[in-house]
Amino acid sequence: MDLSKQYNNFAGDFSVNQEVQNQINRTEMYRIVGEDLSGMKVLDLACGDGIDAEHYRDLGGEVIGLDASEELIKIAKEKYPEVSFICGVAEKLPFDNNTFDAVFSKYAIMTSADMNPIFDEAYRVLKPKGTFIYLVTHPFRQFMERRDLSDNYFEQKLVDCLILNGTVILQEPTHTMNEYLNKDFFRKFEMIDFIESHDPAAEQIYGGQYPCFFVVKSKKK
Repeated sequence: MDLSKQYNNFAGDFSVNQEVQNQINRTEMYRIVGEDLSGMKVLDLACGDGIDAEHYRDLGGEVIGLDASEELIKIAKEKYPEVSFICGVAEKLPFDNNTFDAVFSKYAIMTSADMNPIFDEAYRVLKPKGTFIYLVTHPFRQFMERRDLSDNYFEQKLVDCLILNGTVILQEPTHTMNEYLNKDFFRKFEMIDFIESHDPAAEQIYGGQYPCFFVVKSKKK
């Protein structure tokens, strides 16, 4: 199953609730993106309902939003008609090499079982020295969502994620930190910044407080 398609089942609820509940991760993402995208061609990868793409447009970017969910793309086009939105998958982007100055993605690419094709595609469509920023579910949080501390962190499995203060349940494959930050990634990109943070909108397993997401800012080599 293409897990990015699961958003079709709850696209309306996701769009309504994420504007209110996604404040912490959105603040961190916007901070690391910066305040000026003037003259930059930007891809919002797995753009959801378009709220972030609209923000990047407000910062001066020429923005294209891409998402695998037809229902979320439909909502995005209705909410933000001034932004270009298309359906597509992160593993096979419908763009030429060296098209974008920046590729941004928030809480999305971890729905893929394999990060490497996504990183390959981001590298391909970015211009030399282009910026790649992604925010994903922290592997520590995914391990907690297994709900079994004796489980094998290194074995990938699907976990249920209760997000947006319990208003949406989705599934994600677990990942290790090494899947995101390995020698292949660093052959393609230079890391500029790294942030890990708690997210109160995510379910807190066993009542603890732990990193729920991390953000990587990098440059194409």
